[in-house]
Amino acid sequence: MLALLLVPGGSAHVLQITGVTIRTDAAETTVAITAHLPLLAGTNPAIELERRLRLRLGDAWFRPDASTLAYDPAGDTVTWEGREARSAASFKLEAPIFADVPGDTTVVLVYRDNRLVDRAALTPRHPSCVLAENTSAAIRRFVEMGIAHILSGPDHILFVLGLILAGGGFRRLLGVVSAFTVAHSVTLSLTALNVASMPPRIVEPMIAFSILVVGVENLLTGKPRYGHRVAMAFFFGFFHGFGFAGALTESGLPQGAIAASLAAFNVGVEIGQGLIVAAAVPVLAALAKSSPRAHRIGLRGAASLIALAGAVWFVQRTLVS
Repeated sequence: MLALLLVPGGSAHVLQITGVTIRTDAAETTVAITAHLPLLAGTNPAIELERRLRLRLGDAWFRPDASTLAYDPAGDTVTWEGREARSAASFKLEAPIFADVPGDTTVVLVYRDNRLVDRAALTPRHPSCVLAENTSAAIRRFVEMGIAHILSGPDHILFVLGLILAGGGFRRLLGVVSAFTVAHSVTLSLTALNVASMPPRIVEPMIAFSILVVGVENLLTGKPRYGHRVAMAFFFGFFHGFGFAGALTESGLPQGAIAASLAAFNVGVEIGQGLIVAAAVPVLAALAKSSPRAHRIGLRGAASLIALAGAVWFVQRTLVS
């Protein structure tokens, strides 16, 4: 199939597909890159293709001990092949071969002991991938990715803090957070599975708007009504789910463990969300117990900062989009 895709058709247009084949066994790993010569014009193809290959064997870069270059006499393609006397349990391709060429797709096939074990396609939307990873390693990686994603995103953190700022007891807090969880899990899953999507020009301003709304609600109502808070968490959770999906679309789900990896990422997001709640609730409770007046002032100050951050981000993201 790859050979057919690489053969030029009757027109003069070049198909933007680059092939990468990884073959490994207990003794060595061989990597072959098949590319169109027009993409390598003005360069030394052997040096250029090796330079462009950003492949990790486990935790270390692929460094070939020897390499060859072969031109296809019947077409306009060239194949570079490199060998290294080392194997690995998994492989990570960190960028398409021609990341600077719009429309080019890097198709990757991985063979272990001459058996196809994984495949992927790298594009600007899916710029990296981990291949031939066993299920337990994939689960661990996606849980860690989910935790890191929510804890490194100040917009998600501020929205969760805004939801729990007014308190309301454990059951109500759990209900609010659960509504947010259900909603973002739906859109995260649909996006990761390529069932649905929403452009960032809509998603990012809406996430900022959700922060503005939850901050203003805390300022205006003092004690928000539980039903309104649940509905707000659920509605805006859909947009946050599209935002969470960005991390998955960039790395791509492993073909052999799609469901497990998606579930693991969701679990990681919930763990990160739980850490935010676990850190904030005791502080708010202690403040309310020690000084109701200080608690009121603190809540209004925090709500003001949340609303201000949401407003600034909304303006910035609207202008950028």
